[in-house]
Amino acid sequence: MLVIGHRGAPNLSKENTIDSFIKAFDNGVDGIEFDVQLTLDKKIAVFHDFDTRSLNCKKTPIKNLNLASLQNMTNSFAIPTLEEVFKIIPKDKEIHIEIKSQQINNNYIIDLISDLISKYNFRKQTIISSFNPFILKEVNKVMPNQRIGALWSTSKNTPWFVTHKICKTIKPHSFHANIKYFDKIMAYWVKEKNLKLYFYTVNNEEDFKKAIFYKCDGIFSDNPHILSKFNY
Repeated sequence: MLVIGHRGAPNLSKENTIDSFIKAFDNGVDGIEFDVQLTLDKKIAVFHDFDTRSLNCKKTPIKNLNLASLQNMTNSFAIPTLEEVFKIIPKDKEIHIEIKSQQINNNYIIDLISDLISKYNFRKQTIISSFNPFILKEVNKVMPNQRIGALWSTSKNTPWFVTHKICKTIKPHSFHANIKYFDKIMAYWVKEKNLKLYFYTVNNEEDFKKAIFYKCDGIFSDNPHILSKFNY
């Protein structure tokens, strides 16, 4: 079972930062997961939230800000670009890139990501995921050999279009499931589709035991030492 650092190692350092990713690697993770989105000046920022509430208590969308403006909103940590993250990733680690977007047309960010993946020769170790099915369909077109991960949940806050049924047309490499809503019915479906199975976000013993029970291929966790913590 692979341990993928969820936004790096947020229990050791601020999530989605270079320091968090380096600490995750230094503490033995098999790979990292992080979020990317496009800024107003067409830069790829590594940042989770769609707006700036966590930075300045305002609801300014990230897509309406230039990268420099976004980065200048915080002095306590640095918001990196995708290329800055790529520069510190070892060649033997899995890379999970979650594209954050609420729009239909995502060609530009996908083209930029594809170019950077080619530049750093990360094609084989990268899995691109998203809750947005339009993104995954476009990734299939632009990067037909790129591995794709379908994100899934059934929580009340999940948009209606987040469904396992999109896998019929997208044909992902892996299924990235919210472990709290996963059950035997979904386990049968994943096995039938012959998909790799990853769970997010596994931080406590109950979820860890559930991940083992369903024999998943990997877990996203805030704790890089989760295997030793629960004596696995």
